[in-house]
Amino acid sequence: MRKILRFFISLFCICKKCPSYPGKKDPVTYCEFGKSGMEIKKKGCICSRCFVWKVNRFSNHYYCETGKDPKSKI
Repeated sequence: MRKILRFFISLFCICKKCPSYPGKKDPVTYCEFGKSGMEIKKKGCICSRCFVWKVNRFSNHYYCETGKDPKSKI
């Protein structure tokens, strides 16, 4: 079930378009599923433009570095 949910949510995710995305097929939707295991070089953040971020009314940024939002229901 979690795999299906991750796939569905990732359809709306824009992490791969972020200038700070570490690349190398790193898993995305950090705000819902947790931080990246890779080193993050902060080059800008686009979390606030994301549908997932807006729907969940998240307020933080750089989830790729800090991990899942406390408001996440997943």
